[in-house]
Amino acid sequence: MINIIKSDLYRILKGKAIYIVLAIIIILTMVSVVGISAGTIGLSFGTGSDTSDVGLTTEVNNAKTLGEYRKIIKNSGAFALDKEIIGTNTNLYYFFIVITVIVLATDFSTKSIKNTISSAISRKEYYFSKLLLILGLSTFLILFNNYGAYLLNLIINGKAFSTPLLEFTKLTIMQLPLLYGIISLLVCLAFVFKKVSLFNSISIPLIVVIQIIVISVTNLFKLNVTWINDYEIQTALIKLVNSPTNTYIISCIILGIAYCAIFNIIGYYSFKKAEIK
Repeated sequence: MINIIKSDLYRILKGKAIYIVLAIIIILTMVSVVGISAGTIGLSFGTGSDTSDVGLTTEVNNAKTLGEYRKIIKNSGAFALDKEIIGTNTNLYYFFIVITVIVLATDFSTKSIKNTISSAISRKEYYFSKLLLILGLSTFLILFNNYGAYLLNLIINGKAFSTPLLEFTKLTIMQLPLLYGIISLLVCLAFVFKKVSLFNSISIPLIVVIQIIVISVTNLFKLNVTWINDYEIQTALIKLVNSPTNTYIISCIILGIAYCAIFNIIGYYSFKKAEIK
């Protein structure tokens, strides 16, 4: 198992994909920090700050330069921008897709998996070595994104827009179970569908499609089920950084653990019984 992880890690570090991902994360973080606003990929459910002030909106729209815009936002009142940024960590889903592709999905497309598991490597050892590496690299991306945002925001915008480090660390830890659940879903999809093209066509629009389905079904049938919206992944990550109750935190942790267990069981047994061509 260790040899597989070492081999994959060496290959990934020699490639360009991981560095492109890190560069994009830095750019997106810088845009959020300088623009004093967290950006969201996909449908926006809000990040917790109050942007309903009509006068403020008018001032912002009339700002002619970035400096003028930043001055208006800063004068409107301090808020924890770093919390808002990590509240939009659903954005990391798309980087997890890249990690899953370069660690796992390409093995199926290049047929290298057949040679690997026909040697002394068992399918169980192969599955869990890939899972651990994907989780490890994804954890690195989460920490790189979160603490990069924290430091850049502290340097550029100051303490007034920052969260105490210990509290920020607690928020990061609280999000991990759900993020690991998302990662486990991607690993499951990669083992079930195998081909990179099929994996990408399903995984890339998946979160937005689920959000659209949830909104459509609840509106069409006039369902008043707030728990669906509360535990939708993007909403949950936002709520976890905005003073959640202990009950809600525990529920999200249990949900994340359940996702990890369910998706990895499906992925492993699908791979165990699959014919590798």
